[in-house]
Amino acid sequence: MKQPPVVAVIPARYASTRLPGKPLISLCGKPMIQWVYESALRIPQVQRVLVATDDQRILETVQGFGGEAHLTPADIATGSERVGFLAKDIPAEIVVNLQGDEPLVDAPAVGKVVDTLLAHPEIPLGTLGCSLHSEAEWRNPSVVKLLVDHNMNAIYFSRAAIPYPRDEDFRPLPRLLRHIGVYVYRKTFLLEYLQWPEGDLERVEKLEQLRVLEKGYKIKVVKAAKPSPGVDTPEDVKRVEALIKSGGSESGELRDTIQH
Repeated sequence: MKQPPVVAVIPARYASTRLPGKPLISLCGKPMIQWVYESALRIPQVQRVLVATDDQRILETVQGFGGEAHLTPADIATGSERVGFLAKDIPAEIVVNLQGDEPLVDAPAVGKVVDTLLAHPEIPLGTLGCSLHSEAEWRNPSVVKLLVDHNMNAIYFSRAAIPYPRDEDFRPLPRLLRHIGVYVYRKTFLLEYLQWPEGDLERVEKLEQLRVLEKGYKIKVVKAAKPSPGVDTPEDVKRVEALIKSGGSESGELRDTIQH
């Protein structure tokens, strides 16, 4: 039987409060969007990679390095909506949503999420998490915490320090993870999800995946070996460049990066 087509879509906005033009920032001589695009190409099952952008400059940059990009409306509110805007017209069963500001995404781990959805048609959505090691990460609202059950289904995502340690200080727990913002959707589910109104929890936490849990659907979680540090500030640029130069290994430098 022929494997269903799998596409990766990278939402890339030009505007950023802390780092305008973020997708075009140079990391070791290449624009960040190119690093993300090349990571997407390393996901074994992905047969097509597209960038969904609101800016002509990003479009031309992607086309300049030989990639595929399409303009989307500037007023689209979320990354998933930008992905869905392109995906609705693309023949595919599985749609991978990669963040445009995470150049060191773990491609083999994303591939495991894709394999999980291909093997289990009942799973509508999968994502990634990695170990959460320190109290600094746990308390940082920029780090999204993820609790999973014994079957590796998401229980909750939060910016808060969860679960609350009533009787003891913080310590790492086996089912408390750091969320990695990669989403692998069954296309039919993505298009259904985008028709739902914003959920109450989503509105409070500013985490769009909570809309899925509020509706009663499961999110399968695959554990990655390492985090995928995002780029939001000039300091992040320096840290990620250092990681690229060192091969992105899980060194003390990486731990410093993910605690930022």
